[in-house]
Amino acid sequence: MAPATLAYVFELLAFALGGTLLQGVLLWSSWRLSSRLIPVARPGLRYRVASAHFALLAALPVLTIVSFHLLFATMGGEISREKPAIDLPPPTVSAAYLGLLTSVAACWLCGAGWQAIGLFGELARLAAMPLHAAPAALVATVDRLRVNDGGHRRLETRIAAVAGPQVIGFRRAVLMVPADFMTRLPAAEREAVLLHELAHARRQDFACNLLQRLGLTLVWFHPAAWALYRSLAFEREAACDAAAVRRGAAAKTLAQGLLRLAEDRHAHPVAMASSGGAALSVRLHRLLSPERAAPSLRARAGGAFGVLAVLGAALALAAPGLNAARMQDRYIASGFGPTVVVNARDPAGSFALRIRQGRVVQASIERQAVPSERIIQQGDTVLLLGANRRPAVSLRVFANGRIRWNARG
Repeated sequence: MAPATLAYVFELLAFALGGTLLQGVLLWSSWRLSSRLIPVARPGLRYRVASAHFALLAALPVLTIVSFHLLFATMGGEISREKPAIDLPPPTVSAAYLGLLTSVAACWLCGAGWQAIGLFGELARLAAMPLHAAPAALVATVDRLRVNDGGHRRLETRIAAVAGPQVIGFRRAVLMVPADFMTRLPAAEREAVLLHELAHARRQDFACNLLQRLGLTLVWFHPAAWALYRSLAFEREAACDAAAVRRGAAAKTLAQGLLRLAEDRHAHPVAMASSGGAALSVRLHRLLSPERAAPSLRARAGGAFGVLAVLGAALALAAPGLNAARMQDRYIASGFGPTVVVNARDPAGSFALRIRQGRVVQASIERQAVPSERIIQQGDTVLLLGANRRPAVSLRVFANGRIRWNARG
């Protein structure tokens, strides 16, 4: 890949990562503000709002690269020049600058690769985990609770070497339970915990969590991304706690069951486990505490205005900024760049060029096409020969589609 193309790609990536660092802080602030406005008694809404913030943060690098690339691509490739020379110098790519951009790209790629390897390794360990038939009494309990829960999604119950019940799977969910589950917890606590897991299965939290973990690989470098993901995991568990209570589990009974399971907490982070993935003490406090008073209308309006202001600032940071012209020049010089049409005029008349990556591919003088054999180019020096095969136009062509020539009399 040519240095100009590498410089464009890596500079665009570096800009996207830098913009994500700034915008991620604003998104985290927006979530903190939103979490103060949404009552804790509505964990489902809190989870959806946290998910939206996290999804936007995880998508920021991709959105920035795509939007800027499209912006540069649509800024136009036709350049009309009336002056005999241009003022802007051509873009240069120094070896040191290209090395710095390459180091940033390599660091991000290595971190993302490391995160992806860890995630897929965890999935491989889950897939290889031996599963055994569950006792008939446990299967009957799960089926009864699933029917009463209104769940129509297929769910298999299996015994596995896990510390507590965990839900895995996409189309066909599997509820993994430890071998001693039927004896470790009293019947009421067992059913409360199972209702929590059924809520995970009904919401398809395993697939959602996997997508969120994949998003985390893109923004692994951002502390706000990890903080948002922890908040997301907490609200997900709180939403399933609330769902279990709505389906008939007593809050105190569920809390007791969660405490018993937490004595040996070795859940897989990618699996949906009732005893892992969130700060248990805060969860239990929210589960057992009375509903907090809803914020006043004035507080809600002020908070909503603050959220909009924060998001507006985040979008403003995505503006092209002062380096738009330089980045457009890099785009034109890269392998992605368009064919640039240059229409120029001086006292001797007009001529036109079609330039791609610093090469003149077509030319005309006074609207008369110049055959390719009369376009002589050596490096950045171009000579257009007239019909008498004498030099008609002498100019220099740069990779960004700009030209420099002396005015003809």
